[in-house]
Amino acid sequence: MTSANLLHALGIAPSSLDPAPPWTPCGSAYIERLTERHPCIRCGATATVAGVIEDAGFGRRWVDRCTACLAATTTRSPGPRPPVADVLAVVRAAAGEIGMTVTVMCGDDCGAA
Repeated sequence: MTSANLLHALGIAPSSLDPAPPWTPCGSAYIERLTERHPCIRCGATATVAGVIEDAGFGRRWVDRCTACLAATTTRSPGPRPPVADVLAVVRAAAGEIGMTVTVMCGDDCGAA
């Protein structure tokens, strides 16, 4: 389930979302939802991810997001993270395998040496 705090943070009223089924959707229910091509609740682009929240006042509601907004609104674990340079080394190696190059654009303090 998606946290109802997400809706509060984005200023979205649960009443504006489509009701979700009373059972926990999985597999084909999510695919069916996505084939209906709903807009992302954050930016309006076509949703690529469907989730469900439980709201005390409105019950279960669909939360449709595009991939970019899913990444932007997903809480990351507080655990240790690898250095940016290590992550970029993996990305550069993967890009090299398919004949591509990677150009990193960030400030001096981003650690992308």
